Amino acid sequence: MTFRILVVDDEIEIGEFFTFLLEPYHYKVTVAVNGSQAREAFKEPYHLAIIDLKLPDTDGITLLRELKSLQPDCESIIMTGYSTVKSAVEAIQLGAFDYIEKPFSDLSELELVIKQALSQLKNEIFYEQRNQALDSAGLVTGQSEEMRKLLLVAEKLAKKDITILIRGETGTGKDVLAHFIHAMSPRAEKPFLAINCGALPENLLESELFGYEKGAFTGASGQKKGIFELAHRGTLFLDEVGDASNSIQVKLLRVLETGEIMRVGGQKPIHVDVRILAATNANLEELIKLKRFREDLYYRLEVVSLTSPPLRDRKEDILFLAEHFMTRHFPPGRVPALSTEVLNILKSYDWPGNVRELANMIAKIAAVCDSPVILPEHLPLNFSKKRPSTRTDQQPQIKSIVRPVKGLLAETEERLTDFIEGINFDAGFDLPCFLEDFKQVELTATQLIIERALKEAKGHYPTAAEMLKTTPRALRYLKKEKH
Repeated sequence: MTFRILVVDDEIEIGEFFTFLLEPYHYKVTVAVNGSQAREAFKEPYHLAIIDLKLPDTDGITLLRELKSLQPDCESIIMTGYSTVKSAVEAIQLGAFDYIEKPFSDLSELELVIKQALSQLKNEIFYEQRNQALDSAGLVTGQSEEMRKLLLVAEKLAKKDITILIRGETGTGKDVLAHFIHAMSPRAEKPFLAINCGALPENLLESELFGYEKGAFTGASGQKKGIFELAHRGTLFLDEVGDASNSIQVKLLRVLETGEIMRVGGQKPIHVDVRILAATNANLEELIKLKRFREDLYYRLEVVSLTSPPLRDRKEDILFLAEHFMTRHFPPGRVPALSTEVLNILKSYDWPGNVRELANMIAKIAAVCDSPVILPEHLPLNFSKKRPSTRTDQQPQIKSIVRPVKGLLAETEERLTDFIEGINFDAGFDLPCFLEDFKQVELTATQLIIERALKEAKGHYPTAAEMLKTTPRALRYLKKEKH
């Protein structure tokens, strides 16, 4: 079979290069140097179009959209420079098979991408690899369009060895997405290591990341390799990178710029070959404005950004996810069905804890349900009382107030769990001081809420008390408690 290939690039040399590269395979190559010529060429059928993102009279994304509308079965590959990788990601979301970076440094890899795009067996091979990676990572996806697009881009980016920033709320599965990207990458057989930048104190985080030399500090009785060294030639996942201190951010920036680390107490740099995947549930752009996150580090991390969608935006996946989690707790052949009422309750809930909250809820159901159908009474306390939202345009504030509070509590619980897991009890832990600090957090939160309510009420205690569902007397007492 003779494959017809269209190359669109305003550089004459690029067209000649592809003609020289592909014609020995008996492919028929057509070259267009601008959008006008490309649109004329679209009148003929093609098996593959290789399109440059930047053209003198249009752009590759626009041409890709037009091509897909005219020839939906035509595969496409986008050519891009390093600075336009984000646009290449958009092209993949629109249906491009892959993207390649100019200048072409590895001709064998370039030929492989083209052959894969033309291969009749590519889907079978690709899906087998994807399913293995999904199983390896423990990633449960569902059928929503949001997850389909996310996986599509993640699969392509996995091959590229570029730094990726994964955004998303607590519980959306940023860590398992990072595992999936590693499993789909050329580094899959090498180490995958992860560290939570918000779970350890600064001094411990630095030694965990970069290691230390003997005698670097009290208790450093020997040399220890850091997680960067241990992840050499593999992948390092920096979870909650927005929580890293400024000094740690400076050191991370240095690693990303030079590929070298320095152990604590060390005198010479150590080269490391590590792919960085980072994740955050914080708004890094806002942290930059507040001078809490370095802008130069942000641009190093956000070469490409992926967003793991919240469960409330993919409610068509709830049944699939719930059934999957039930197989973990019930023996084969005895997995109960969800009643229609329960399914409606689950779909009406906002899931501030996202997929993690759903998984935990199914575990609680499994502890009490021994019938073939899950009914509302099997749901955790108070959950069965939840009903589909009756919010109207006249009540927009209800959901917007409840969701952040629940999300904040879920996030706090997760961070607290990570912190406790990182405690070195052998070194001693001051529990009374810890509890006293927690009381101070509660007092501070109370004062901030009261001050905000009083500001809204223009200093009128009865109005503020009504807002906070308490009494003016209690409000005055709480206001003075701090002093």
